[in-house]
Amino acid sequence: MIFAYHLILSLLLILVQTTVLWITGSAGLYDLLVPFVVYLGIQATPRQALPILMLAGLAMDGLSGGVFGVHLSAYLWMYVGVRWAIQFLHVGNAILLPLLVTLGVAFKSVMVAFSAVVLTPAPWPIESVVPVVGVQILWGALTGPFLMIGFIRGRSLIVRARKLFFADKDFLGTP
Repeated sequence: MIFAYHLILSLLLILVQTTVLWITGSAGLYDLLVPFVVYLGIQATPRQALPILMLAGLAMDGLSGGVFGVHLSAYLWMYVGVRWAIQFLHVGNAILLPLLVTLGVAFKSVMVAFSAVVLTPAPWPIESVVPVVGVQILWGALTGPFLMIGFIRGRSLIVRARKLFFADKDFLGTP
């Protein structure tokens, strides 16, 4: 059930990122999958997270129209970085979640901007990249922790529902 929850949540985030935010003109805020990748780095084992990250990265690469592989590699590197960081940091710390989400948004924004700058035939002035990345980092720092809390609460609801659903199965055979 947790795998299905992660899969549905990633597809829902991709849908919101590519349609709802695009229609409202807010598509350039930041990648909504970054808090999800941080959440997976904290809550999921590599066996649970890597298939979801691969599918989400390939879907975002296919839908973004940018350089193929940038989203996938960014998500995988972020996951590895979060798994490495939680070895040294206390996961329950209230400052850690916003910090990890902010660093993830900064990493992803810089990686996508760098790939766009490198592959564009005309030179880009750095003054045009810095404000875009800055706004994305700000929005990620402000809204990312709330998304993380929603992901964690959704997971706890799924775990409780699974326990309730399968707890009744044990009592069916007893008189």
